[in-house]
Amino acid sequence: MRIILKSEGTFLNKQNQHSMYTKPYDIFISYRRNGGYETARHIYDLLKRDGYSVSFDQDNLMNGNFDKALLDRIANCKDFILICDADVFRRTIEEQGNKERDWLFVELAEALKLDKNVIPIMLHGFTGFPEGLPDEIKDVRYKNGPQYDTAYFDAFYERLKQFFVEASADDNIVIKETSEKMKISLLLEHGWHCYNQGKYNKAMDYFLEAADMGSANAINAIALYYFEGHGYERNLQKAAQWFRYAAEMGYASAQRNLADCLLNGWGVTPNEKEAFAWYIRGAEKGNSKSQYMVGECYANGWGVETKLTKAKEWYEKAACQGYEPAKEKMKTEK
Repeated sequence: MRIILKSEGTFLNKQNQHSMYTKPYDIFISYRRNGGYETARHIYDLLKRDGYSVSFDQDNLMNGNFDKALLDRIANCKDFILICDADVFRRTIEEQGNKERDWLFVELAEALKLDKNVIPIMLHGFTGFPEGLPDEIKDVRYKNGPQYDTAYFDAFYERLKQFFVEASADDNIVIKETSEKMKISLLLEHGWHCYNQGKYNKAMDYFLEAADMGSANAINAIALYYFEGHGYERNLQKAAQWFRYAAEMGYASAQRNLADCLLNGWGVTPNEKEAFAWYIRGAEKGNSKSQYMVGECYANGWGVETKLTKAKEWYEKAACQGYEPAKEKMKTEK
């Protein structure tokens, strides 16, 4: 089922307002009746309250060429909202031989084909885009949208509206193309989501794809996999190698992690001088743990001449960023 919305006062040709097939609605909402209807209805009510004219398919699409009317409305809309409940893609995956009767699949495939601004809304229980999506809709995993939050609903609703396509003065649509940077961001988001749920193999797939696109963040995440042994046999040598890849790309967290390996001999030959050099690089980028460890190096003579005044300077920098060990260190030195 679906809802289509049109912002009040933006029709330029009022003669077309009574046409079932050409009326250019701004927003199309696609959802599963079982699992997504209540959310779709709630969003519909709020958008109507805020000045949008709303058309339910039950009201306006019961007669005539339903298929054509529906696809025309997708073609004419600017934003396509997809309500993602826990089972939103179950039918799509289980009944791939009968895709033409799966209206959510048909709608989403059409929206992606026409490069609409697809905005997934993730409901409670939605654990990420599953494996096995048909080719026509697999790119939905690169789309970004807000997490539905009943506890902070006002913030969710405001964030949702920020995803909408803007119209210029002459009502031409400014298409928000999904950039490579956005794709990497989404892959990382899905990866960490799976990671936090203990789905380590699936998370690694996301991280590897993002790493192939040049993400130092993802490379650092892969290194952490090997370091911690989640889903893979722990391998400190591989961890240090991957940390170095990301560190050389300028990623501050990886620079700190590589320095930790060098200082402690984790997967590499211990080298305090090189460890200090990497801590400095991370610290200069504002990494609070690196700042603290630069202080530790100066305090203990690890890879650098002992200088307690310099140690205190770096402790203070880390403490100012809220790094707890540095704050405790400053308390003990008073």
